[in-house]
Amino acid sequence: MYIFNAILKNEYKSEYDLKKLKLFSEPKIYSAKGDLSKRWYVYFSYRDPETGKLKRQAPIYGEANKLKTKTERTEYLTTIKVVLKGMLKKGYSPYEDAKVTDKRIAEQEQKKQIPSIVKRREVASQRKQYTVKEALEFVLSQKKPSWEKKTASIFMSHYNKFISWLETYELLEIDIKELKKRDVSLFLNTIKKTQTKREKELGVALEVVAPKTRNNYKATLSIFFAQLEEDEIIEYNFVDKIKNFKSIPKKNKPFSKGQIITLREHLDVNDPYLRVFIQFMSYAFLRNIEVCRLQVKDIDLKAKRLYVRSKTSPLAIVPIIGELESVLRKMNLENYAPDDYLITKHGHPAQWNIDEHNKTIYFAIRFRAVKEALGFHKDHTLYSIRHTAATNLYNHLLSEGNPEEQALMKLMQITRHTSKGGLKNYLREIGAMLPKDYGNMYTIEF
Repeated sequence: MYIFNAILKNEYKSEYDLKKLKLFSEPKIYSAKGDLSKRWYVYFSYRDPETGKLKRQAPIYGEANKLKTKTERTEYLTTIKVVLKGMLKKGYSPYEDAKVTDKRIAEQEQKKQIPSIVKRREVASQRKQYTVKEALEFVLSQKKPSWEKKTASIFMSHYNKFISWLETYELLEIDIKELKKRDVSLFLNTIKKTQTKREKELGVALEVVAPKTRNNYKATLSIFFAQLEEDEIIEYNFVDKIKNFKSIPKKNKPFSKGQIITLREHLDVNDPYLRVFIQFMSYAFLRNIEVCRLQVKDIDLKAKRLYVRSKTSPLAIVPIIGELESVLRKMNLENYAPDDYLITKHGHPAQWNIDEHNKTIYFAIRFRAVKEALGFHKDHTLYSIRHTAATNLYNHLLSEGNPEEQALMKLMQITRHTSKGGLKNYLREIGAMLPKDYGNMYTIEF
């Protein structure tokens, strides 16, 4: 009966009508036929969710029986009766905690407001004229609520830089339909890199961003202008017609077998915990960000499964192979809370509530120190671990006499590629699919 303590505070005001089954009886006052020596109270019945029958509930006295006159008691209990009836109509139940009810009612009210919000947006989008600033702000108001934290950070950085450029060239207040493709092209082709404090102090000249970064800006702006086209604020999304610059993607160079041995021996002495991080990437084929997302509750040693939140699936199931099981059992996971992150800066499972992107940066910095100590190439990254594992497994499957197609099908199950074509492209990129020695095919000598 916790919820009815709130009656005395008179916190609940609004009502709504129940349309179907009558869930409760009308609250009534028991006045003991006016006898002030007996206890007065409000009583009612509520339908039991298990039996489906109306069941008499515990009476509500409040402070009524401290009052000395019939008038005072009647007025007091009448107030309780009215407020109680309002609460029951609103949806409160003696079989549900008030906090749960509060949340449910708030969600219902929010859903009622959505149509009016959509209607206001529709009305706004039907305007005939927008300045560039108004149009972009309108799209931002629609898009931003659905962005994830990392996405929002990137998109807002691009958006703010574009707005600043438009302001510099006095283009913010012109009609959005007067903004041309060449204006956006000029912005994209002149975006400068953000300088460090040290670079500013040294007077280092501003550099134009790399082609890949420029193309990322274009992709962001194209999303905005596609929405403007959708809302019929502009005739078509001209940003989409701007050509991308050719960019050379950064390669993550696989390690040789000898380098892996050197790396393993170095980590065992200097950073054993980083080796654990790497073992999750190699034995479970996880990306570094997926390792950082793992929590204790995601590990099922009994069923030998990992539950992974990946970029291609909200919850992928990954088998725990013997080598990884040994690593996990040494972590003594039973000593930690289910919501603790599995791999953290603390060297053991713990709470680590920072942005997951920053978590990957933390381990990348630790790996960079190892890479420099061992003199590895700059293209050797943590991601190279997965490439090395894929290459090793693919070559092993072929060495066992598996035809290429069969080897690919087996490897697909391990790497979780969704298509054979995608896996083949991946293996080509990392240098795992190389032609055999074709020297004997030449019919001339060079």
